[in-house]
This record gives sequence, C-alpha cells and structure tokens, in this order.
Amino acid sequence: MISLLLDNAMKYSSEQGIIRIALKTSGKNKIITVWNTTDQIEKGKLDMLFERFYRMDASHNSKTGGFGIGLSVVYAIVKAHKGKISAKSEDGKSILFTVVL
Repeated sequence: MISLLLDNAMKYSSEQGIIRIALKTSGKNKIITVWNTTDQIEKGKLDMLFERFYRMDASHNSKTGGFGIGLSVVYAIVKAHKGKISAKSEDGKSILFTVVL
C-alpha cells in the first residue's frame, strides 16, 4: 500500500517536485499521509482517482506508464483493513493522500 502511494507520488510529482511522507498515531488509529507537488489537479475529480483504470490526464499514459490501477488497489487494501482513504488538493498544484487505519 505504501509503496503504491509512493510510486504514484513519484510518477505524478512535478519536475523538481517535493514528496513528503508522514506516519502518526491518533488514539487507536494509525495515520499515513503522502503529499506531493504535481501538475494542475481538477478538484472535482479527486474521488475518481480511486476508480480502476481512471487516469486524470490521458497525456500521462505515455509519460508514466501503468494502467491506472495502483490507487484502486490501495483503496481495496485500505477497505479490507476497515480503514479510510482520502485525497485532497487545496491549491490544485499538490495532492495529499491520507490513510486512516
């Protein structure tokens, strides 16, 4: 799960981009966050990132490879552990994935 989130961050981070990973505990919950800079993000489509085969930008197909299944696998793993995952972008130029287990 973590390797898939990091792979996604490396593929879609902007050139000279920044990737941050954090792990923390909140009560009984374990929280994993992966934040990275990226090209422009359409905020209205963030929930679709977890759909199998979804690609936010078709032009990334040739640049990054892959088939658009990585985040859907992360979603399935998180749900199998009765956790939650979310994606948000405050500025449209970075994305934050939060996993709560």
